Amino acid sequence: MNNIVRIAIVISLLAFIGVAPAFGQSKIKIDKAERLTGGKDAAGNSYRKLIGDVQLVQGNTRIFGDSVIYYQDRNFTEVFGDIVRIEEGDTIVVTGGQLRYDGDNKIAEMRDNVIYRDPSMTLYTDFLDYNLADNIAYYYNGGKLVDTTNVLTSRLGNYRTATNLAAFKDSVVLVNPEYTLEADTLEYNTATQVAYTRGPTVITSEDSTQLNAEAGSEISTTDKQSIFGLGTIETDAYLISADRLFADELNKRYNATSNVEMVSKEQDVIIIGDSAFYQLEEGVTKIYGNPVMKKVMEGDTLYLAADTLVSVEDSIPANERILAYPNVRIYRSDLQGIADSLAYNLLDSMLFFYQDPVLWAQGSQIEADSINIELVNGQIHKMNATDNSFVVSTDTLSNFNQIKGRDMEAFFNEGNISNINVHGNGESIYFPLQGDSVIVAMNRILCSDIYIYFDENELSSIKFDVKPEGKFIPPHEITPEETKLDGFAWRIEERPTLETIFNYIPPDVPGPPPINIEVKPVPIPTFP
Repeated sequence: MNNIVRIAIVISLLAFIGVAPAFGQSKIKIDKAERLTGGKDAAGNSYRKLIGDVQLVQGNTRIFGDSVIYYQDRNFTEVFGDIVRIEEGDTIVVTGGQLRYDGDNKIAEMRDNVIYRDPSMTLYTDFLDYNLADNIAYYYNGGKLVDTTNVLTSRLGNYRTATNLAAFKDSVVLVNPEYTLEADTLEYNTATQVAYTRGPTVITSEDSTQLNAEAGSEISTTDKQSIFGLGTIETDAYLISADRLFADELNKRYNATSNVEMVSKEQDVIIIGDSAFYQLEEGVTKIYGNPVMKKVMEGDTLYLAADTLVSVEDSIPANERILAYPNVRIYRSDLQGIADSLAYNLLDSMLFFYQDPVLWAQGSQIEADSINIELVNGQIHKMNATDNSFVVSTDTLSNFNQIKGRDMEAFFNEGNISNINVHGNGESIYFPLQGDSVIVAMNRILCSDIYIYFDENELSSIKFDVKPEGKFIPPHEITPEETKLDGFAWRIEERPTLETIFNYIPPDVPGPPPINIEVKPVPIPTFP
């Protein structure tokens, strides 16, 4: 068909249905068609049927199809074809298998293999209602939105063209190259590529790290930064929960603030604090704000506190440990201690105390340059005090029995001290008593090695090896200066209690890096 004949047909069709070129914008205009027939439907409504390369126009809206049923009185049309298309201005294109269009309300109902495109995204669904007056597209029974970075799917959704905001409801999944997000409700800005969720949200990274939020979140999918309310981070070793979480997926760093709790998946370990900073690639979590670790051991609980606690994860279990510094305090019913720093090896239950450690086990105070404790089945098995070791205990008359040396080993049986071995530069002061109320003498001895034996935590005998030199001083000849070995210090006021574990006020110490992320208020997603 040549152009002259086509133009003549179009003019004839326009004249036949009574549409003038100057007709108002509220009415659908027929711009092009090849054939025209007419009739009435079952309800008696008159219609015109347009066939062949049909194009309809209303304002900035243009509709394309192979065949059209047009109800002029109702300003309503049904469009069919292999590909039915709506073009809204120069930016929006919607295609599908069939269309019902209400020209008075400017509402298009597109069905079957629907594709909605604008410059920022593409939306796929089989059921789309598009309000052209308000520039809002709704989909039902499943849809998928794709932009340059993310793929979002849900059962229900809508998209606001003017603001680039998409709202998703029911079984929402956002797939990013770095992670997958699941939620029940989500709002997404296709221009900024920022997602907002309300209610439970789960983000699973490629490395299997999982973030769970109960009170919604804000996720910037381009710079990989997210803010969560009342959420949980799941690592290989721990579950970290807090009132507020911040995730930097690009650098694999996470912050938790307010009511932080870390729960070990493998060990009976719980760590609480005010804030935490987790570095995924290093497998390191730092907890600040009077952090306290609790570990249940054979019916007893070990408490560990310091200004900072550090959890170190590793693919080799033997390398997993807890670090504490400074102002370390430990407490359990049979052991208390302080130090500047501590390392706790989780696999073999070894505790290492550094820089001025002091431990109290039953009635004894133990000091050294460094001390380590071996726990077996939750009970103290052995204690090693290295360099400048010093043990002090009191008797019923408040005398200080003292033992010092280069290195020291203390052995325990079912939690009770059984014997102490001192190796090198041994010195002791011991007050033998008659009963519990009379001093027999003060025994002061120098030797190389000392072996002390206990019975039900009471000293029963002492053995001195390698040329011992001793003084047996009667009570009336004892002077105060002779009752203390060099380096003696009774530090019982520093002995931690359960109250000081939780209510300790530390000096000013560095906290986690500040979070300078503004949470912008966004409208609640709406659905028809």
